[in-house]
Amino acid sequence: MDEEILTFLSESCDIWVLTQIIDKFHEGIIAVDASGRIFYVNEAYSQILGVAKHNVLGKQLQKIEPSATVLEVLEKCEPILGKAVYIKSLKRHVVVNIHPIKRDGSLVAVVSIFRDVTETKKLSQALDKAEGLAEYFRTQLEQDGWTKKMIIGKSQSFVRVLSQAMIVAKTDATVLIGGENGVGKEVITKAIHENSSRSEKQFICVNCAAIPETLLESELFGYEEGAFTNAKRGGKLGKFELAEGGTIFLDEIGDMSPIMQSKLLRVLQEKEIEKIGRSKNIPIDVRVLAATNRSLEAMVKQGTFRNDLYYRLNVVAIQIPPLRERDGDIALLAQHFLLQNNKKYNKKLTISSEVLRFFYQYNWPGNVRELQNCIEYAVIMCTEQEFLLDHLPPHMSEAAEKLVVTETVKPIDVGSLREMRHTTEKELIKNALVACKNNKSEAMKMLGISRRAFYIKLKEHGYM
Repeated sequence: MDEEILTFLSESCDIWVLTQIIDKFHEGIIAVDASGRIFYVNEAYSQILGVAKHNVLGKQLQKIEPSATVLEVLEKCEPILGKAVYIKSLKRHVVVNIHPIKRDGSLVAVVSIFRDVTETKKLSQALDKAEGLAEYFRTQLEQDGWTKKMIIGKSQSFVRVLSQAMIVAKTDATVLIGGENGVGKEVITKAIHENSSRSEKQFICVNCAAIPETLLESELFGYEEGAFTNAKRGGKLGKFELAEGGTIFLDEIGDMSPIMQSKLLRVLQEKEIEKIGRSKNIPIDVRVLAATNRSLEAMVKQGTFRNDLYYRLNVVAIQIPPLRERDGDIALLAQHFLLQNNKKYNKKLTISSEVLRFFYQYNWPGNVRELQNCIEYAVIMCTEQEFLLDHLPPHMSEAAEKLVVTETVKPIDVGSLREMRHTTEKELIKNALVACKNNKSEAMKMLGISRRAFYIKLKEHGYM
């Protein structure tokens, strides 16, 4: 049959016509003889690879591209079909189909037919990244946490932290943030990111304690397709790749295993990640912020945290004070969360003086997060107009019973109860105006006070 076709072709057209036909193909074609000498390339070959025909015809492929996949077929006489190949010297991605050509059982030539998928590959990677970011931010938005709200605080200890954060934000230094659970470490890291030169790029948060050790490496660095059993088709981008050009926040860094500590140290030193299943490391441009509620210095002495990693992370250290040490901020935060939850649950609750006094005596082991939860609990459960001690969460009610609350107790550094109320009232009105975009009618409704009282308060607090 092949001989009949050749006879027909020879009668109908010549070699030049066949060449013109093959040159119309969009796929690149290269053919070599049994020794590896290139005897044919089509026009698409030149266009895809940017190589003129006269520069390769008659040359040995072994010298031009020693790692060419065609040479594998030349050696083994077995076809390779649908293989993705990266031509390193030309920085092009192609998919090849390579066939050995035999005559009477002997290899006489090898032909490679390939198509350029460089742009497709780039688009696919961009889509993977976009999908990865979309999934990440979808889960973030589902967590309606207090860390996404505005920063509230005027105490000297907290203002000092904010000042440090603003100074270091203008640099690319790695920052280690310490503090108890619930003090607002993520709030500070976001403030650093949003005031940095990377603010237009991504902010990616990873809780190292919440991810099993066996999964943490793939979460941080990603993996290639086929890297392990059940690996996602097409591979997966890690959080470092998703944060390219931006900031990655590694929370609870003290819970990271020794093996992962070693891998993270390499990332900080070499500015590249080792993706699972990939032979070549990937360079990255990511700022690293880390946080922990543990004493890394003590862990270094105990041998449970790498000394070299500790000093790599601890370029700038910021220690966030616990809520019990942020004297004047407790009332401000309480009123802020009350305003939020009144709006959320369509209520007009106010905080009683006895609750405010209790707040200043309570130890707040859960810090700001505990205060937020306390306020939300009270707004939900209270059926009256005022938040009383009876409306505290059960574990706090027990603490309230053990404390002797008297009229003589004064909040530290905030003066009298009247002064404290003046401060919180002013902040409450300010927040209401901001929330209502300076619409005074809406603000007074939100606060649940009359127009006359509202305007008196505006004048009293200097808003008029």
